[in-house]
Amino acid sequence: MKALNALLFLLLLCATSFAQQAIHTKDGAAIGGINQYIEVDTKDSSKPILLFLHGGPGFSSRPYLKSVVSKLQDDFLVVQWDQRETGNTLAWNPSPVPLTPELFHRDTEEVVDYLLEKFGRKKLLLVGFSWGGYLGLEYAKNHPEKLLAYVHVSGIVAPALSERLTLDTIRELAEKEQNTLAIQELADIEIPFRNWKELYYQRKWTAHFSGVKVTPKTYPMHLFETWDKTWFDLFMKASEVNFIESAPELKCPAYFFIARKDLVSNSKVTGIYYEQLKAPVKELVWFDKSTHEIPSQEPKEFAWELLQIPIR
Repeated sequence: MKALNALLFLLLLCATSFAQQAIHTKDGAAIGGINQYIEVDTKDSSKPILLFLHGGPGFSSRPYLKSVVSKLQDDFLVVQWDQRETGNTLAWNPSPVPLTPELFHRDTEEVVDYLLEKFGRKKLLLVGFSWGGYLGLEYAKNHPEKLLAYVHVSGIVAPALSERLTLDTIRELAEKEQNTLAIQELADIEIPFRNWKELYYQRKWTAHFSGVKVTPKTYPMHLFETWDKTWFDLFMKASEVNFIESAPELKCPAYFFIARKDLVSNSKVTGIYYEQLKAPVKELVWFDKSTHEIPSQEPKEFAWELLQIPIR
């Protein structure tokens, strides 16, 4: 009997140690027919999975999410995924097929299923930032049964409405400031954007009138020109979505993290959607210091708010 008790104690000890092990992995997974980069960080592998969908499209979250991950890894199994044509996934293998919104939605579905199977879970917490909010909100609409909750961070809601409202706002501010260059560069922009230069000038002056210092070094035109070759057509196709109409209800808990000064994903439009949205649980959290980049502009507050979500 003593030997049996000792064996049971040893097995329990091993099981507990395994459940609480720390994980820091940088692996590839076969997603959408290519090898896609997935990074996992946690101090306790028994914690809930948090999958962060980065923005852009085309900008990995790893450079700007380091401090956030360090604050979350005690309580979550934090996952960052470099989407196709981005970061390490691009370094490993360019996409062999044209980029479409449907392709990225399928990739998102596969990544979620991969993580749930790998870590033996039924659900995870999904966080979508900016462009990642486009992917995340579509996923939450279609697969609420696989989510502990969905968190929409400065995310896409109704891009055409948002861009028109922002363009009107910054044109008014340019006139009020009597900013001749701004008036000139904003004058011929149309919504939807016809080319990358219109998008550049809109974003440039949106940043300026949001209080961000804009210089050729901090806001280089060549970055948009390079980005255009891969992403502009996809971005514009995705911009046709209007979740106010297509997703009036989510059947999972939904949290909206909104920056008061956000004119990129216009906070007024997100507020309209939130007020109309039906969900079993919903909550809106305002970030007062951020313009659009909540995870990098208010990382401490961002991490703290994620930790308040009652899923554990």
